[in-house]
Amino acid sequence: MILDPPARRHLVAVVAFDGMAPFELSSVVEVFRPRPDLGVPWYDLRVCSPRPGPLRFLGGFTVTTEHGMDVLADADTVVVPQVPDIHGDIPEPVVDALKRAHARGARIVSICSGAFALAAAGLLDGREATTHWRFADTLRRRFPRVRGTPDVLYVDGDDVLTGAGSAAGLDLCLHLVRKDHGARIANSV
Repeated sequence: MILDPPARRHLVAVVAFDGMAPFELSSVVEVFRPRPDLGVPWYDLRVCSPRPGPLRFLGGFTVTTEHGMDVLADADTVVVPQVPDIHGDIPEPVVDALKRAHARGARIVSICSGAFALAAAGLLDGREATTHWRFADTLRRRFPRVRGTPDVLYVDGDDVLTGAGSAAGLDLCLHLVRKDHGARIANSV
């Protein structure tokens, strides 16, 4: 008897940067971490960075990532929770990986200042998008082709989703679970 291979789990890749705050990354990890108690095919979560290895986080601690941007090549959902500098350039490997992931059909998500990475990749051109209200004017000035919507928790553009501030990112992640697994599972999370 030949058995079918097990179904591949939905791969969620989270992009982390040196110098970022821990809350946004932690929120994504908390929602998409392994949850065998739910009894549904859950996500395969991988945290990646432009250069794998230790990253300094605000608050004086270090997190080590094992994966580089190559993880985005197979990701079903890519989350950029924050960029450390809304005025600086997004590293080219991140921009390129986001473009490629989106072009092949991955769902792309930002939380808070992560919208700046999506905008730098051109993924928000002509779209409604949100970011933290403190960054809305800067996003509008730097990326005038983005239609900023600063007074919502998140914007669901199907293939590209953006969340406002840190806590709104948690709402956005639960929204993704609700879309993928239904309200009962999202409420359990």
